Amino acid sequence: MTDDIPSQAELARRLQYTARLAVVGKMASGAAHELNQPLNVIRMAAFNLKRAIQKNRLDPELALEKLARIDEQVTRAARLTAGMKAFSPTALSQDIVLRPSDAIAAALELLAKRFSAADAELHYQPTDVACEVQAAPTALQEIIFNLVDNAVEAFIRQGPQEVDVAEQSNPRIIGVAESVAEGIFKLVITDNAGGIDPEKRTALQAPFATEADDGTHPGMGLAICHEVVAGLGGSFDLSSDSIGTTATLCFPVRCSAVE
Repeated sequence: MTDDIPSQAELARRLQYTARLAVVGKMASGAAHELNQPLNVIRMAAFNLKRAIQKNRLDPELALEKLARIDEQVTRAARLTAGMKAFSPTALSQDIVLRPSDAIAAALELLAKRFSAADAELHYQPTDVACEVQAAPTALQEIIFNLVDNAVEAFIRQGPQEVDVAEQSNPRIIGVAESVAEGIFKLVITDNAGGIDPEKRTALQAPFATEADDGTHPGMGLAICHEVVAGLGGSFDLSSDSIGTTATLCFPVRCSAVE
């Protein structure tokens, strides 16, 4: 008996599925870390309120401040879990109307732990133009996770950042900038991680290509980004120099229907 050998297309499909599962794993790890913060704030605020009531020292004004802080942290926790919920099988079954900035902000919040691991700073510039796009719930999260994670990994490969107290060190920056003009949403993701070797740049955009040599990255990130952006009816461009890499994505959005 001989085993059926999967075709190259089937292997690519399986590897792409594996790559997307890796994104979910990183999101779950980030969510677990980030959720601890609002939960700790809520626990401390509730504890302080409980003690004040037990000692009959409840200050109504202070109590309202504590409750407002609890409400703020509940909202943050809900935003984090909503980002994870987008990857559930039920949510993936159909496209929905979403606001790009909301999806991007949620993904970046879940990536906070990754920025810390790379000693990198996030410079995020959201647009103030309200707009919508019909897309898969995970579309923009996948783009953010793959492109930003590529920048994070580039910094990590450089090793811990050396800080020279005698000289001002150059901070590691990952920039995410949004803009909307004439019905086109533009997302620009930049880093100063030293760029990509020109000879590798084109090859890295193909499936299975990766600069990681530890087997942890299947090399489907940029291929997935191309697929997602194409599904949005947009364009994707990757450029690089000796300073860093810039990814530019553009896709049409609806602005008039948003209040």
